[in-house]
Amino acid sequence: MARTLIALALLGLAAGCGGVSAPPQALHGLWGPSVAACEAGVGVRFTPGAVVAAYQDQAEPLFAAPRYEVLNADPFRVRIEYRLPAKAGPGAGRGVLVLAQDEAGRLSAVTHAFLDARTGAARLRLEGDPAARLMALQPCGPRPGSATGLRGLTAR
Repeated sequence: MARTLIALALLGLAAGCGGVSAPPQALHGLWGPSVAACEAGVGVRFTPGAVVAAYQDQAEPLFAAPRYEVLNADPFRVRIEYRLPAKAGPGAGRGVLVLAQDEAGRLSAVTHAFLDARTGAARLRLEGDPAARLMALQPCGPRPGSATGLRGLTAR
């Protein structure tokens, strides 16, 4: 009986700790820091495998193995839990980034924390966080389902 309970507990823990998830529809497409960056095809893409820095047809992972959780639909807020890089050590833990969208449709980081898997401690940067500066983004182009949606666009 005890072995069965332990096996079930470990199975539940493994199910909750693994895998990536698809990004919510609101995050699809390219997001850039400015209009000029968007026009040059430079920005951030949220994909199931990673949050990536995109430069035209190239991509470099910023946050690996993300799990997306929509916290609020209006105004839009999403929690992104990601795997820390291998440099941090095996089983080092995970990062947690919460992004919020303002009325103009821009994203910004609300919080960014690191969860240590060994100790259970959480570290939160209060100022000067490079991830928070990196995640100050605006949508590149219209978004389906947004206030502007596809109005004004014509089929070619």
